[in-house]
Parts: sequence; C-alpha cells; structure tokens
Amino acid sequence: MQEQERPSDPGASDPADDYSSPPPPPETAPPPPPVTTPPPPVESAPPPPPASTATSAAATGQRPTGVTVIAILAAIGGVFGVLFGLFGLLAGGAAGVATGSAALGGLVTIFGLLLLIVGIANLAFAWGAWGLQPWAWTLGIVIQAVAIVLGLFYLINGDFGQVFGIAIAGLITYYLFRPEVKAAFGRT
Repeated sequence: MQEQERPSDPGASDPADDYSSPPPPPETAPPPPPVTTPPPPVESAPPPPPASTATSAAATGQRPTGVTVIAILAAIGGVFGVLFGLFGLLAGGAAGVATGSAALGGLVTIFGLLLLIVGIANLAFAWGAWGLQPWAWTLGIVIQAVAIVLGLFYLINGDFGQVFGIAIAGLITYYLFRPEVKAAFGRT
C-alpha cells in the first residue's frame, strides 16, 4: 500500500515547520525589584577621651563658681572705686580751697585719681572674668599683687586692719593660680 499524499490543509501545519520557526516568546514575568545596596559605613573618628577636671570648665565654657563670686565682688568694688574716685577728684579742689592748703587739695585729688584707676581696673577684671577672657586672669593677678604691696605699706605704717586685705588678696591670687581656674581662663 502506498501512502497517498494528502492535500495540504491551509490551516494545518506540518510538525516539521514547528521546529523551524522560532519559539514564541515566553510569558514575561515582572522584573525583579532593583537591587539596592546599603551605603558604605561611614568611618567615624573615635570618641575623644574624657576631659579631665582641669580642662572641663574651659572645654564646656562653664565658669567656676569661685570665678563668678570674684567677678561679682570685683564689679561691686569697681563701681564703688569709680564713684569714690570721681568724688575725690571733685572734692580735691574743694578741700584745698576750704582749708587754704594746696597740698591737701592735691593729695585728695591724687587719691581720687588712684581710686578711679583701681575702680576701672576692677570693672575691667570683673567683665573679663565673667566671660573667662585670658587677659582677665593676668589683670586679676596684677590687681591682687598691687593690693598686697599697698597693704604691706599700710601695715608698715601701723594700719593693722590691712592684714585682712592682704590675706584676701593672697587667697584670690592662690585661687587664680589653681590649675582648673587657669584652664577655665584658657591659661596653661
């Protein structure tokens, strides 16, 4: 028996033709989510060592309590020094005229001028100490040194009440030389 050729059906396809044509595209799956990589770790510097007590006031900007007390007392003393100095300057001439002694008037004027200068220096120290300015530490030492020297002159002349003034100036000087106070003023 012989095989007969079949007429080709226009709708039928030959199985050999199936292999010769490209396969249909596969069904597309949704694209995978984009891969995000975490940012690289930021290297940070190691934490600073804990501050010692000598530098803690300067580092944090905190004023030691003793400096606050000294600044307030210096401001009060400065105000009185300026007021009495101005009074001495004005009263010096009047005292000379009233007593007829130019020497007494000159002495009162000089005393008033010194009080005025010391009062201004105390006000400057108070302002600088309140703000922990480095120059205020030096000014405070100079003012206390002058107070000690003047106190010694008064003590030599028999004014034994100056012992307290010398002691207070000495204590303030000692306090200003303490390491934590010097560090608060930015001094080493």
